[in-house]
Amino acid sequence: MKAKFIVLAVLTLAVGLCGCTRPQPTSERWYTQEQVALGKPLYATYCAGCHGDEGQGGANWDRPKADGSYPPQPLNGSGHSWHHSLASLEETIAQGGTHPGATMPGFAHVLNKQQRKAVIAAFQSFWSDQTYADWLYRGGL
Repeated sequence: MKAKFIVLAVLTLAVGLCGCTRPQPTSERWYTQEQVALGKPLYATYCAGCHGDEGQGGANWDRPKADGSYPPQPLNGSGHSWHHSLASLEETIAQGGTHPGATMPGFAHVLNKQQRKAVIAAFQSFWSDQTYADWLYRGGL
């Protein structure tokens, strides 16, 4: 029991010294409220039908359906989208889903780059401050 405590103490100290702690929540965002206002109706028109009004995604989004495709993932910070950089998110909206099992269409022919970034601002506005801080820490910008 004493050995487990020592190992736990050493690991805790090592994580603290290496800077591997979770980033502090932040309410400062890359986008403006004007971008969110532009993006919300675009999100409602082009995204909400699949990803949900509040970005909640499809049921069992992390499990393939019978045909091997995946339901739409959540965009509210509870899914996988926060793992991707701003550039990657914008590219996915432009080109559509490219990973195996993805069925998301691309919107480059419908939404220009400014509009695609506004859509990202809209769904990132659903994210908690902690999720946003984690995204920044992973290199989101």
